[in-house]
Amino acid sequence: MAGTAAKMIPKKYRVRVKKSLLPVKKTCRFVFRWRVFWLLVFVLFCSTVVYPPSGDAVIKFTAQLKPMMVKMPPDAKLDLETTVAYKREKLTLVRSNLKNIGSLVLRDLGLKDVVGKKIVSISASMPVTAEVEKYFLPVDDRPVEGTLTLIKENLADAADAYFSMLTVRIVRIGDKPVMIANDGELVPYDNTDKILRWAKHIEAASKKYNVDPAIIAAIIEQESGGNAGVVSRAGAVGLMQLMPRTAKGLGVNPYDPAQNIDGGTRYFLYQYKAFGNVELALAAYNSGPGNVRNGNYKYFSETRGYVNKVPRLINKYQQVFNEAKK
Repeated sequence: MAGTAAKMIPKKYRVRVKKSLLPVKKTCRFVFRWRVFWLLVFVLFCSTVVYPPSGDAVIKFTAQLKPMMVKMPPDAKLDLETTVAYKREKLTLVRSNLKNIGSLVLRDLGLKDVVGKKIVSISASMPVTAEVEKYFLPVDDRPVEGTLTLIKENLADAADAYFSMLTVRIVRIGDKPVMIANDGELVPYDNTDKILRWAKHIEAASKKYNVDPAIIAAIIEQESGGNAGVVSRAGAVGLMQLMPRTAKGLGVNPYDPAQNIDGGTRYFLYQYKAFGNVELALAAYNSGPGNVRNGNYKYFSETRGYVNKVPRLINKYQQVFNEAKK
């Protein structure tokens, strides 16, 4: 094709045309090199994170794209509003992660310390009536994280959240929202039904330890999404994500749903006794008591989100359990 086009140009002009097109040819070669590609990706990332209008534009554009890598059921319809809300939440998480990294660096340089700042005060809205002095735990094996580990985890979480922001869509099949995950898998967006599968064990632990069942259900949804067999990267097991040595100290089998919920409830009560309020008890449950004592939990984006989201889940499950009693 190129040779045919060249023959159509008079011979005396060919050299001149080649010379004039040489800069275009070099530019094309340069643009399509991988290093330039990744530079453009980096520029897109920075503009999305730093400049809110750019972030909103990317969210609206990606939310309207048709899902790839999956064959949609014929009755599925894109839930644009929920998709945009989900993507905004993920972009906020990316910004939070990067802010955590900056705060960590400033803290270690002695320029800034946020240890004294509170995340949120939720104790008044989440009363725990159990006699917590009954419960104790001899061993806790969640590691106390150093600065480098915290930075790595924040970077990994930021990358994962950003990728989810770009790729995830939420559709409605019937009257239920369904999330199209990064790999094209269809997963329920609302885990309420998954959690209520374990309602019998939740209510048993609630009565045994005099704890609102909504608190137990909320922790289960936030920790595992109701998956009894899940094991985290750190090695936490089951519905309430008990570390192996913690489960051993509690005398429970973490792979058994009933025992996992029983042990997780007691572990939460132990943290409540140790720290005196629900906010710090949740933070200790998620990141470990050592990271609460030294203030590092405020630099975990997962823990910050955990402490803020669990109260909303508790309100949801209070309504669910109240309706079940009617």
